Amino acid sequence: MAVPDVRLASAGTRHFLFLPHNQKLFYASDTTVALWPRLAAGLSVADFVCAASADGGDGLQTLMELLEAGAVRYLAPRSGPVPVTARLCLSIGGHTTGICCTGEKTAAMVRSLFAHLLVADRPAADQLVLVEEESRAGLAWAGEDPEWHRWDEIGAALKYLLTTQVLEASEDPVLHTAAVSADGQHMLLCGDPGSGKSTLSLALHGEGFRLEGDDLAVLRRGGAVMSLPLPATLKCGSLPLLAPRLPGLEDRPAYMRPDGKRVRYLALDTGAVPARPVRCVLFLQRSPDNPAGLEPVTAEEDIIRMMLASCWSADDRLSGDGFDSLAALIRSARFFQARHDGLEHACSLAREAWHLAGSG
Repeated sequence: MAVPDVRLASAGTRHFLFLPHNQKLFYASDTTVALWPRLAAGLSVADFVCAASADGGDGLQTLMELLEAGAVRYLAPRSGPVPVTARLCLSIGGHTTGICCTGEKTAAMVRSLFAHLLVADRPAADQLVLVEEESRAGLAWAGEDPEWHRWDEIGAALKYLLTTQVLEASEDPVLHTAAVSADGQHMLLCGDPGSGKSTLSLALHGEGFRLEGDDLAVLRRGGAVMSLPLPATLKCGSLPLLAPRLPGLEDRPAYMRPDGKRVRYLALDTGAVPARPVRCVLFLQRSPDNPAGLEPVTAEEDIIRMMLASCWSADDRLSGDGFDSLAALIRSARFFQARHDGLEHACSLAREAWHLAGSG
């Protein structure tokens, strides 16, 4: 693939490649110019040589010259080129990642877990290689060594890697929250791990709400929220609760996460979701011992404290613009503490909060 920072330009009848990283300038052949868009997106060696030869050039010689100049690089681990059988492209919150698979098993896994995020092949600064072996699979950014995983771990490892990448790429604060929408507005579900955010968001999906993400959402200026539609996570212990609502969950493969929990993943309906205003926010809490119920949260200091606990930024600091966005969300939404003793009760409290937030 083309190195992302390299620029192709024309002056008169000549074409040039400029390499910012070493401040070098090279002449570019007509063959290179013709193939550059495909190189930027990622092109196999065989396809490059074939296309260049069909255009009357020496494809292998041209490729060697581009590699030596540093204008292109292999989409491969540090150890060198690998046979790529499928190239897929994912777009998550506007961030594009190319994924090269060396076998059909890894390609099928990516298509299954991330079907809603697949887009037409396009240039991507981040290129991931999935190296497939009989007993394991490896994840490697182009030019790096693979991190190997068992087959029952690879799905969770891939989701974690892509989640980390999206978090680091975000210039806006990210909220650790599930988001369901109705009538063009969001209801956010916040809470500590194990409070039931993912399970409740999946249960509400189809019951008048649409699940747009069960884990992360970007806080935009003005207080609107754009959910990051990564595959929804279903802990295996929640399967009996959700199976009647979401047929086919039992047939999806289970993966082992680094924390030792077995999970299944569910692709969402769509991978492109707009930023939406927030109508209400639920702070979820399991309540096996304390009285259950729905309680409005009106004290600004409590709201700010609980929302800050759900915020994430690349440097663990909230910028002035980020605080303005958070303040705008707080001004526009209603906030509730939802103490529940089970899924059905949590669904009832969520519907009640949605109604109260819309009535005044």
